[in-house]
Amino acid sequence: MKSNPKNFSVKIIKGHAYIYSWAYRSTAYRSHSSVARYYWKYRGRFGTRKVRDFMRRLNNTEQMQLKEEVQRKLQIHKEIQKQVEEMLQVDPYKARYNNILSTKNRITRENELKKFYSELNSLIKDRNEMKD
Repeated sequence: MKSNPKNFSVKIIKGHAYIYSWAYRSTAYRSHSSVARYYWKYRGRFGTRKVRDFMRRLNNTEQMQLKEEVQRKLQIHKEIQKQVEEMLQVDPYKARYNNILSTKNRITRENELKKFYSELNSLIKDRNEMKD
């Protein structure tokens, strides 16, 4: 990867923003074992020293673009989480949530909760896409 990458991506995981940079790998530089078109590099969690060092290599407009993208994605994540909490107050989701919480086996309970939250998030995202 180039020492001064210009492409970056922001991923929100459990309410925290993580930064990745990527570069296109032309066919001449791809090996047979990994034919990936893009080379991804983990830069770290937003706000850490590792990400600040990465941001210093970007110019001012790219730094502002990165900050705005992080804020925008965090805002979207917060809105989705607020909608999930509201949906848990409605009867069919509330009953299912309480039923999952009553499971005695911790591993099964956590897996079911993960699936349930995933379903709620996908429902909310689909609903938001239909509005737009």
